[in-house]
Amino acid sequence: MAEVCSAVIVADVRGANPAPPVFDTGALSARPARHSHQLHAQVACDPLTSNRRASGRRNSRLDAGRCERKGEPMIDRQDLQQARDDLGRKLAALRRSRGLIQEALARQVHTTRSTLGMVERGRQVVDRIFWLQCDTLLDAQGELLAAYDAYRHLQSRFQAQQAEAAQRARWGAVPEAVMAAGEATGERYGEVGDNRRPPDRFHGERPEAGRTTRTGQVSVVNAVAGRGEEADHDARSRLLAELRRHLLAPAAPKQPVEPLTLSEVRQRVAHLHSLYQRGNYAEAVRALPDTFEQANLLTRTCTGTQRALAVGSLAAANLAAAKLTVKLGDPSLAWVAADRAARVAAEQAEDVALVAAAAFSVGTALLAMPDRVGDAEEVVLAALDGVTDTRDSASTGPRVLSAHGALTLLAALIAARQAQPAAVERHLDDANALARRLGADRNDLWTGFGPTNVMIHRISIAARTDQPQLAIHLGEQLDTSSLPAALVSRRARVHLDLAAAYACSPGNDPAAVLHLLEAERIAPQTVHVHGRTRHLIGDLLTRERRAVTPGLRALAERAGIAA
Repeated sequence: MAEVCSAVIVADVRGANPAPPVFDTGALSARPARHSHQLHAQVACDPLTSNRRASGRRNSRLDAGRCERKGEPMIDRQDLQQARDDLGRKLAALRRSRGLIQEALARQVHTTRSTLGMVERGRQVVDRIFWLQCDTLLDAQGELLAAYDAYRHLQSRFQAQQAEAAQRARWGAVPEAVMAAGEATGERYGEVGDNRRPPDRFHGERPEAGRTTRTGQVSVVNAVAGRGEEADHDARSRLLAELRRHLLAPAAPKQPVEPLTLSEVRQRVAHLHSLYQRGNYAEAVRALPDTFEQANLLTRTCTGTQRALAVGSLAAANLAAAKLTVKLGDPSLAWVAADRAARVAAEQAEDVALVAAAAFSVGTALLAMPDRVGDAEEVVLAALDGVTDTRDSASTGPRVLSAHGALTLLAALIAARQAQPAAVERHLDDANALARRLGADRNDLWTGFGPTNVMIHRISIAARTDQPQLAIHLGEQLDTSSLPAALVSRRARVHLDLAAAYACSPGNDPAAVLHLLEAERIAPQTVHVHGRTRHLIGDLLTRERRAVTPGLRALAERAGIAA
């Protein structure tokens, strides 16, 4: 699901001592607190030093042909796309030479045929574990893995060049002595981007194994990878690899499983959703296989009314898996889990709420996939037609209202993606009417639906449709104190949306960083794995002024983003 605050930023321009936020958990407004931070001077990388040395004057124009700092050719997006195309063609050629169809290879590497097809067409790259598996299965003798690593290195260089160009554009050049000192120490000022760059391009102290964040929670990098040297990209890859095994090739139990009661299984499914909503994705992935096993066992052993409840539990477990995979960045796999949930829920067609929740999950997965927004719209609007009859029914319960409301909010997000403002407002108004009928902020079917969630979606849509001032204005009116306690990551997502809004407003980077830090305090893993937020942190780093955003670099380090 798509998951505030006004921030009053006080910075003494003479002493530049910004204050960290003290957040009111009710109104979510940030107030300055008296605290000093050690300030660091911001320096920018100037690859045009040689031009300045030759001409004796500062040159602020970028040489479009060469990056003169090390004589590297400038890389553009077309170069990256060509590299992706070449990588995909290499995989397709090796697969065909081994006599395998896409479906057969996809099954062996625990992914979907759709994902494999997009990789071969240069539309996706996915993670290193995927390429290692393909290299081994196709007996490529390291050829595929080397090509993948070469692509990632090219991507690192491109992102570093982009960051340096942005840094120059904002801050200009730095003295040659600073430049030389940076080269001597391996420091790359303003370098951000892919976390998988070779070790010699990663500067600064790496996170220690098992190190906790300032909130006392182990970062998702260390929690999953088990060592601080693993980049966050690899940590998410490990989580996704586990999910693929559970969803596409579940291992048979090593010993007979003692079945749990229906009540116990339902409690485990609820706990799985709670872990997700609290932003504890690593624990949720670990809890998934046993929950699936027990839910499947129940559907085979229960009869009558008990079996109907068991089927509902299995569908709900698949819904949790779909949410996890979307959050971790594999919408194709999420589609598999969501489709299973929909097929299982179809056995209980009389459970309108469960069927609607499954359709919501399918729509969410499709919306996260490239070029599938039209399919997402078709699924969601069809599902809305199926629950429209409940709109005026006095007997409609909170489960149906909540599922109906969640679908309506998703329809608003889809309309926003399609640049249809009138449809956005219509869906938001419909969702608001459903929330008023519901009467309170609830969490039926783990939707988190209610009046506050409608406002949260208004903020999110404003932030994503280039209306930062509207998002900030709405954030000033939001009170999240009535949200159910389990919706931890939902509260964090509010801060992430506001961080994005403030970052789009000139001079408001300090407020953006305050919201990022508060989101991390609430739900560290939500911040560390969220793709748009990771890009936002990278963008903020390219224009960083340490005097006014002193917590930014430490945040980037905890998230596994190179500064």
